[in-house]
Amino acid sequence: MTDTEDSGTRQLKSVNRAFQIISYLHNNGGATLSEVAEALDLPASTAHIHLSTLVESSYVVREGDIYKTSFQFLRIGGEMQDGMALYQAARPELDELREMTGEHTNVTVEQNGYAVQLYKSESPESIDDEAPLGEHLFLHSTATGKAILAELPEERVNQIIEQRGLPPQTDDTITDEQTLRDELDTIRERGYSINRGEHFPGVCAIATVIVSEPDDAIGGISISGPRSRLDNERIEDELVPKLLNKKNIIELKMHQYE
Repeated sequence: MTDTEDSGTRQLKSVNRAFQIISYLHNNGGATLSEVAEALDLPASTAHIHLSTLVESSYVVREGDIYKTSFQFLRIGGEMQDGMALYQAARPELDELREMTGEHTNVTVEQNGYAVQLYKSESPESIDDEAPLGEHLFLHSTATGKAILAELPEERVNQIIEQRGLPPQTDDTITDEQTLRDELDTIRERGYSINRGEHFPGVCAIATVIVSEPDDAIGGISISGPRSRLDNERIEDELVPKLLNKKNIIELKMHQYE
């Protein structure tokens, strides 16, 4: 078929191209027909067919000469978020945890070898990496990601490392496989992980894993803030007990969604 290509699995070129266009529109805040055609090396007529199809399906809107992604993606993402038991159980507990600590709190879920931000409760008194909801983060460089990795079977950890690698995000990111595995052993023993500027300079986070049986998903909850405030004494004496208490509450609340 002329619309397929083989790169290990059969794929539809037209589908790949549509998502390339959507990504380009999203990353650039919109674009004209000629800009899309030039950026993706397409004939103008072909770009027009793709854009017209996306407009017709309501995933792209046209405002004058500018094409933009539509709020369909917000609707789909919102419905996915609202339908997750992990989100429903964690959200009020993370809001309360934020109030108790004065720091940001967060819940992520593992998908396709990444940590995906599901919800973040932000404190005006704290800081973090400012990653948006839905952002895909490397597991090895974040506190929630490392907590998740520590819970996964060894075979799955091997797959993620092989697929995603251990790229540095900061000078403090763990990029050596054995060092990471040693840290995962420590996380399993103590029940929580620590990220000291490994994902974003100057930000520290602690996290613990949440197993979401109704969603068949695995995630993590975290507390994050400036490294200057999250020192070892505060982490061990104040934050870890509060975090692990919320873990227990969230996992108990999950049963109502079974």
